[in-house]
Amino acid sequence: MSLRNNPPWVPLEKIELFVQIEPALVILALAFCSWSISKLFLSELSKERKRNLNALFKNLVYHLIFGALLFSTYYGLQQLDSEGPILEKTMTYLGFCTILAGATVFIKAWRILVFEYFFLSHMKVAFPVLLVNLFTLLLSLALASWIGTEIFNIRLAPILATSAIFSLVLGLALQDTLGNLFAGVALQFDKPYGIGDWVEIQSNGQKWTGQVYEISWRATILIAFSEELITVPNRIMSQAEISNFSTPYRPIIRNQIFRLAFQSPIEEVKRILLQVAQSTPEIRRTPPPLVLISETTESWVSYKLIYYLDDYGIQYLIADKIYSRALDQLKAAGLELSGHRLVTQLTQLTQK
Repeated sequence: MSLRNNPPWVPLEKIELFVQIEPALVILALAFCSWSISKLFLSELSKERKRNLNALFKNLVYHLIFGALLFSTYYGLQQLDSEGPILEKTMTYLGFCTILAGATVFIKAWRILVFEYFFLSHMKVAFPVLLVNLFTLLLSLALASWIGTEIFNIRLAPILATSAIFSLVLGLALQDTLGNLFAGVALQFDKPYGIGDWVEIQSNGQKWTGQVYEISWRATILIAFSEELITVPNRIMSQAEISNFSTPYRPIIRNQIFRLAFQSPIEEVKRILLQVAQSTPEIRRTPPPLVLISETTESWVSYKLIYYLDDYGIQYLIADKIYSRALDQLKAAGLELSGHRLVTQLTQLTQK
């Protein structure tokens, strides 16, 4: 079979209609714009974000160079005066690859721009990559639909109208996946929590506590106090009771109980406990720490040290630091906890 009787499956006229210098310049300007924003407004990014952004730019440059080579080759062949079925086929397939390369660069440049937008609006806090991935997916589907319609004359409306049964079966098969996806998107718009927040999740008698590490298509990933990863599906997160301990408007309040002998000087005990709290840099100065008497008996007095933290995740470390310093200073002042004194007295009576 001759090449003349086997024409290209895409008319060359359609390829020539889209492979033009103007769209190429627009794509190049879009890539340059993303690079300019990075240099002008994102110089204060963290090392990790700079590394991720540099990786995106590196990948964009590779595709940009590849697309430029395809476009240059196609443009060079277009300037030739010779004609023939081989040249026509070569230009058709080369032009189609150029269109795909341009669409890829277009999508990657917009992906970088979306990342930069979130970097600018979330300079100090993390953000979920779910929204960036969703935008990339929608843009890719839109470009794929445009290529199918404009180049291959594929009409999507009749296909979608005749695929109702297939869509129903597919929807039932992906019910959980789609439910988690839309729940994750709804959570991002509602924003009951964000990346890095400490949250407590209660659902159907189960409770999880941890720091939000990532929000993916399917689930929210938490890091618990003991460093294990907890994966909670987004559908459960959207229906659960969520307590966020990382709100910037209210600090975390914590307290510790010290039980001392009834004869201990009250003001001296309060002074020592307040001094320990005030000398701990992680404890907030506003509101100030406070010491209250919470219980009295014939043998002891309970002192409650109340203080405020900004970071929910360090509460156990701060509690250990408070106990260690308070016990040392109370002992240095000749004050002992009531339980220790009771054990000492019982030991002395036993010896007698």
